[in-house]
Amino acid sequence: MKYLPTIDLWSSGIIDALHSGALRLQRGQWVRSGQERPSRFVRATPASIWAIHPRPGQDRQFLSVCETFKRRGL
Repeated sequence: MKYLPTIDLWSSGIIDALHSGALRLQRGQWVRSGQERPSRFVRATPASIWAIHPRPGQDRQFLSVCETFKRRGL
């Protein structure tokens, strides 16, 4: 599956599409949620969207979170 251009999570209908399954994002997809620099998408649950926000060490944190979810089968 190819990555999409950066997704603005605050755009109309995006959250609903993500939770309904009409929009499927893969881990690492660049997303924006109000901040200037994009975040990296990790996963979505019915109650939340997991993303690693821009900051020093972002790549290391992203890999650590993904590895944790992978070990748990999520």
